[in-house]
Amino acid sequence: MLDIQEEISRAREGTSGLRRETIRTAVKEYFRTLGTGRLVASADFDAARDRAMGALKADLFRAETLAVVAGGRRLDDRAVAGLALTFDAIAKPLKIPHPPVVREPKVYTLALAALAGAAVGMLALAPLLRWAYDMRDLGLVVGGPVGALLAVLIVYRLSRVRLFLRFLPGLSSDTRSLSGHARKDHEAVVLACVEQWMDWAVPTLAVLCLHGSLSQEPQTKREAAFRRIGKLIYTLHQTAGESLPVVVDELIQEARNYGFEGLDGPAAFSEDRGREQDSMIWKGGLASKYETFGHIVEGDPVIVERPPVVFEGKVVERGLVRKVRETT
Repeated sequence: MLDIQEEISRAREGTSGLRRETIRTAVKEYFRTLGTGRLVASADFDAARDRAMGALKADLFRAETLAVVAGGRRLDDRAVAGLALTFDAIAKPLKIPHPPVVREPKVYTLALAALAGAAVGMLALAPLLRWAYDMRDLGLVVGGPVGALLAVLIVYRLSRVRLFLRFLPGLSSDTRSLSGHARKDHEAVVLACVEQWMDWAVPTLAVLCLHGSLSQEPQTKREAAFRRIGKLIYTLHQTAGESLPVVVDELIQEARNYGFEGLDGPAAFSEDRGREQDSMIWKGGLASKYETFGHIVEGDPVIVERPPVVFEGKVVERGLVRKVRETT
């Protein structure tokens, strides 16, 4: 049996270049899905993660990658499909944390704050400057912009205070920014997460390929049996009459060695008289091993016309039984 650790090490070394290419592709797909917008919603990050996961699996099950991971073992379409289903059943999800939340005041909140601030500024500065300098018009001109500026600054500051947001939850919205330094930080996080997932996926796929090759050993043994027996059949076809018993005995012995059952004892042709047909009482459970000739019910005595072909405990071809007719 192959050493699992050696298989994992070989798969990791053989796919080093392919893994780097796959990781770059997944990261590009992730940020391509997010787009170039400054503010991104949480659902967009989830969609980008799913897109990156799809890119990882697609590259992981490419013929080029599977050839390296499987170590040269042949994988047909059916084996690849079964491998993919098994991998999906045990695969851990790709986890990418979202960027930190940034609290931003809503646009209409700032607009209303500017409107209210301008009105309050004009109403407050106009009488004040008229009383102090007899310049009412200057108060109207300056009060509007100054009031709007102060109101926007106050609302912007309050929108970041959690205690205040408990009473006015609609004052601001939670957003995630991907501009400037925040984008670079998130790119590093995404790259690390994708690399960690690939470091898990490649050894897991290598173990699954190894397990699949080991589970196919009975099929390989069966193919070897039929190749050897087939060769003996062709030898039997070209053998002279006086040498037939030797070749037939060799053929029967090979069949026994490979797991064919029901070939105990000497062959009938090698005995002085013909072998009597086997008889038994029919039971319902025998239907998996024998076909019936005519109508047979449980408890009827039957004769075995043709024995079943049994290979390693599995019925390859059912035999044939016939009901014993009573004679008067």
